[in-house]
Amino acid sequence: MSFFTTLYNSLYNFKWLRDQKSNSSWAWGYFFLLIILVSGLSTISLGFKYFDVAPDIKKNVHSELPEFQAEVKNGQLQVDGLVQPYIKTFENLVIVVDTVSTGTVDIKNFVKQEDQSVLLATKESIEVYNASDKSIKSQTVKDFDGFKNDRAGVLKNIDTITSTKMVWIAAAVIFVFLWLFLAASNLLNVLFFSFLFYTISKRQKLDWKFKEVYTVGLFTITFPLILAQVSPSLYLNLVFMVVFAGLMYMVILKKDKVVKE
Repeated sequence: MSFFTTLYNSLYNFKWLRDQKSNSSWAWGYFFLLIILVSGLSTISLGFKYFDVAPDIKKNVHSELPEFQAEVKNGQLQVDGLVQPYIKTFENLVIVVDTVSTGTVDIKNFVKQEDQSVLLATKESIEVYNASDKSIKSQTVKDFDGFKNDRAGVLKNIDTITSTKMVWIAAAVIFVFLWLFLAASNLLNVLFFSFLFYTISKRQKLDWKFKEVYTVGLFTITFPLILAQVSPSLYLNLVFMVVFAGLMYMVILKKDKVVKE
């Protein structure tokens, strides 16, 4: 049985899905191939987005980053060559360098929009304000004692990060992470819904074994998994659960044949 034939039938063909209840060996193989496909497409999508924004980021850094020298010495950050406080805004990110103020610098004072994140460097700490969850993370600079950098070093790092080699390395890492995450999370989803519908089927005295329900679940997850990748993140979990539950109901519990051959 080919992968794409299985993919096609898994999207809508309830009778075909019921008939696969004993086909556990192919169910596992298909599931992991499906995860590879989804992970690959997601990685490619992220790659295209990166190639869209990376040149502009590189150009902005090269043209707008002033000459400076930074050094962590005696547990404190010292920056020369910048008029401080140095504040630079890049769309939803604000970068602030203030190593001259004697009092406490509140990172939230630099948040001018609700969706703005802030990176703040003071003489004693590096702080990051995350706009998505309103959290603040801090790291003392004394942990980086002996660190030195300047404009030339930053530009070199930017060139390295945006190089083709680094893009391929990053894509490989992202792909592996996505594959592991999607495989683990969706196996747990199949396990949960399989247990739920197996329990219901036993109460209704239907002739289903747990292994058969789980095997069908490995095929049935196709449509909700694909749909979840294109749904807004706010509704992702809800969409996935509703669609998966609805499909499992049609395959496991509904007695009439939806697809006629």
